[in-house]
Amino acid sequence: MSSVNSFFPQSLRDQPVLIVPGLRNSDEHHWQSLWEGKLPNSKRIELTDWDTPDLEKWKQGIREQLQNIDQPVVIIAHSFGTLASASIAEEFPEKIAALFLVAPADPDKFQIASQLPQHPLRVSAQIIASSNDPWLTEAKAAYWALLWGADYLRFKNVGHINSASNLGEWPEGIIQLQRLLRKANARRTALAQHKSKAA
Repeated sequence: MSSVNSFFPQSLRDQPVLIVPGLRNSDEHHWQSLWEGKLPNSKRIELTDWDTPDLEKWKQGIREQLQNIDQPVVIIAHSFGTLASASIAEEFPEKIAALFLVAPADPDKFQIASQLPQHPLRVSAQIIASSNDPWLTEAKAAYWALLWGADYLRFKNVGHINSASNLGEWPEGIIQLQRLLRKANARRTALAQHKSKAA
């Protein structure tokens, strides 16, 4: 049994997952693609142009997939895709089970920082960064995590956490995703209990 199948819990394999890559998409060696291949209920957003950083087009790609899914999804996003995913979570928190945001791109590079959420998101989220990511400094990654109320974890010297990082199936990332999902499930349970008591 592969490391992905042994790490992914059945609950995640049964749950809708949406893969949101960054610029130029994620190739077949990228951990996102490897995870997608192991998760039967996963889908990837579709774009006609992966080379132009257009926040609205990325968001529209996510919206189109969400229309076809009838229960909250786990969004697994990378780089520029994390920025669009956080924005969509602000629009449709009820459609998002959790946000797994890996190696965010620096929104200042694209002059879109003001278009992103400026307060804590209403869904469970985690930002994973790298100490030597050329696309975003550690300080900025921590800043956006704090602003969005997301858990923050920094790996040492794994670049942009992409194919060039040679992570393979990236079992460390799978462990972090499992932890995020446990937290998200506990949060939903607590909210449901609170609503039940208030009713």
